[in-house]
Amino acid sequence: MKFNVFIGCLALVSFLFGSCEREGVTMYEESPTVYFGESYRSYTFVENMDRIKIGFDTIKLPLQISGSAVDRVREVVMEAVLDDTLHTAEADMFSVGKGCIEANEYKGYIPLRVNYLRVLDDSVYQIRLRLVANKDFPGVDLYGYTFTVSLTNKLTQPSNWSRIKNYFGPYSNSWYRFILETTGLTSIPYWSTNGSSDKNNPDPERWTMTLYEVKAYAAMVKVALEDYNRKHPQDPLKHEDGEEKGKPVTMP
Repeated sequence: MKFNVFIGCLALVSFLFGSCEREGVTMYEESPTVYFGESYRSYTFVENMDRIKIGFDTIKLPLQISGSAVDRVREVVMEAVLDDTLHTAEADMFSVGKGCIEANEYKGYIPLRVNYLRVLDDSVYQIRLRLVANKDFPGVDLYGYTFTVSLTNKLTQPSNWSRIKNYFGPYSNSWYRFILETTGLTSIPYWSTNGSSDKNNPDPERWTMTLYEVKAYAAMVKVALEDYNRKHPQDPLKHEDGEEKGKPVTMP
C-alpha cells in the first residue's frame, strides 16, 4: 500500500513539474524580445551617388529576437529619440518606418528613410533610434534597443572599417579615397567571410563582399600604393587627415 502511495506521489509530482515546464514555455513564447543586430551604422551619400538624384535612400536596420519563432508576421516599432543629446539630425533628414519579423523567422529588418539635403555636403548628423514595445513584442532588450545612424555626404570612416583594417591598415579620408579610386568601388561592403551567404552576416543585402574579394582588392591597392611611392620617392603617399595625419600610408 505504501509503495502504491509512493508511486502515486511521484506521478503527481511529475505531472505538476511537466505542467510548470509547459507553462514556462508558454510564458516565454508569449513574451518575445526584439533587439537590434548592430548598434551603429554610418551612411554617406558619397557611397551612394545615384541616390542623390532620387533624393533619398532607405537603410535596413537588422533585427533579431529571443524566444521562439511563430507562424505569423510580427510588427516591430521604432522611434527617434529626439531628447537624446547625441541626436542632431533635423526632422526633414529622415523618416522612421515599421519593420517586421516574418513568419517562422528569427531575424528581420526595420526601414529608415534618409533624405539628401545640401547641408550634408559639409556636415555630419546623427540619428538616435530606439525600439518600442508593442503587442507583438512586449519586451525590448535593454542592451540592444538603441541604434545610431551617422548621416552625411562627406567621405567618412565606414562602420565596417574594423573588419577590413587588417587588410588596408590605419584609416584616413584621403587613404580611403585612394582605395575607392583604385578599385573603382563606392564602398568595401565586407562584414564576414562568406559575404551574403554567411549566417553571421547581420545584413546580407548590404555586406555582400567575401573575404576572398577583400583580399583581392587589398592586393590591387597595395600594387597601386607601391607604384605611387615608386613614382614619388621623395614624397610617398601620406595620410592627409585623421590620427595618422602626416604619416606615410602603410598596409599590412
